[in-house]
Amino acid sequence: MGVGFQGDEAVLSVRNLTVTFGSFTAVDDVSFDLHPGKTLAVVGESGSGKSVTALSIMRLVELGTRGRIENGEILFRQGVDSRLPGGSVVDLVSASEEEMRAIRGNQISMIFQEPLTSLNPVYTVGNQVAEAVMLHQGLGRDAARQRALETFELVRIPNPKERLDQYPHEMSGGMRQRVMIAMALSCDPTVLIADEPTTALDVTIQAQILGLMRELQNETGASVIMITHDMGVVAEVADDVVVMNRSKVVETGTVYEIFENPAEQYTRSLLAAVPRLGSMSGTAAPARFDLVGAADDSGPTGGAVL
Repeated sequence: MGVGFQGDEAVLSVRNLTVTFGSFTAVDDVSFDLHPGKTLAVVGESGSGKSVTALSIMRLVELGTRGRIENGEILFRQGVDSRLPGGSVVDLVSASEEEMRAIRGNQISMIFQEPLTSLNPVYTVGNQVAEAVMLHQGLGRDAARQRALETFELVRIPNPKERLDQYPHEMSGGMRQRVMIAMALSCDPTVLIADEPTTALDVTIQAQILGLMRELQNETGASVIMITHDMGVVAEVADDVVVMNRSKVVETGTVYEIFENPAEQYTRSLLAAVPRLGSMSGTAAPARFDLVGAADDSGPTGGAVL
């Protein structure tokens, strides 16, 4: 199977990436491209390797774990004009830790799944956003606080000036996720990685956050990698899709190609697992869902997509 949507002017190109944890291969020969201003969804079940792929781009997989990038390249188009043709290219796999500190959280930012565990409970949210700006942009405390206020306004946080002085536990889950998005955008990154950013939220707030991310992408021009298990989220936000199963890429394509004409049995299984309004009409009780492809062991590994 060929890898789709390749191009010389990709903002980020992952080539033949292999990541191991001891003797276990979590990511096996994965390749894809992220293009300027586009959203690439990496989708699959829990354990498919999608989050490890995201952590590898940030080179976080090596920190505090036995994770190791065994092979491959992660080519990032760096510099002030990185959203446009041209710009210098750096291989994040071979970059030094000093180089990665300059890129991580600055040119490439990440939104994690659970904001309450990602935010420090003993500091106000305004201080935490300002700290990132001071570290990466070299601004003074007052200027960094002003930048934090601007990003709070950007992500539509109500009463942003008052919210700056609140602690994470004083905010709702949806509001904390907006703070995480504000922190990720505070340094105007070229690439934004969102690792299951709406999983811990109820469906109403999830819709609000996804809508916000679409608006912000249009406003900032950032390229987004969306890590998700939810094909509904993929349909909502993605331009291009990478489907992963058991550490490998099994299919790539535009969102229209994946939904209209999926080539792989596993992709069809994921699509079949999405609930459809009215599908249970006329029945007295819930019915067992039979996974497409379960008989040939190519479908998802359980009774629901995790």
